[in-house]
Amino acid sequence: QNSVNRLIVVALDPGHGGTDDGTRTPVGLTEKMLPLVIAQRLALLLMGAGFEVRMTRDDDGKLFLRDRVRFANQAHADLFVSIHLNWLKDGRANRGIETYYLGPSDDPFVIELASAENRESGYSLADVRQLLDGIYSDLRQQESRRLAAAVQRRLVGAVSEVSHDVRDRGVRSAPFLVLVETEMPAILAEVASLSSPEEARLLAQADYRDRLARALFDGIRAYSLATEQLAGR
Repeated sequence: QNSVNRLIVVALDPGHGGTDDGTRTPVGLTEKMLPLVIAQRLALLLMGAGFEVRMTRDDDGKLFLRDRVRFANQAHADLFVSIHLNWLKDGRANRGIETYYLGPSDDPFVIELASAENRESGYSLADVRQLLDGIYSDLRQQESRRLAAAVQRRLVGAVSEVSHDVRDRGVRSAPFLVLVETEMPAILAEVASLSSPEEARLLAQADYRDRLARALFDGIRAYSLATEQLAGR
């Protein structure tokens, strides 16, 4: 069986936008447009398989993190997938894929990454402290981790077929504010790394962006089918 039995609403969140470029390469390739193109392709795949899709943005507009979350909640989404590109400072190991779910972290890299992503949140500092207090132990976190694992597995598999030096940086927890107030399982996928010249070259190719969208789709579908089976549908 390749399709889910009930209508599942997926909120897709292409990271950054507007004046928020995100990561930028020396040759001027910006993060904000690539996740949008990947999300648009992913939306078509999901709708073709019977999912309903809501996009937090469908153009180069800027949205605060809290507005992205509010949109997903008001759409009564079943899943939330935020799509980003990474920038890794590891020299030769600057190619890697990682998928995040909401949780604490003591990894300096993850803390720095979350701080950068949280900067344009629209939340006050007091709001942030309140949001992060006691949120890491509910069922939603467990389901988010399952979704992250399904997506990470497919992303690494798909990219490894065309690039053998990509690193599987794994499924990781982090206090991303865009994941905090979602009322559904939610992940943030760093699908590629713009710090790698090779990765930047590949991302300029439509077939590679399609490959990433297909991998995200396969992960979302696999999670949804497994969830239905666990529920005894």
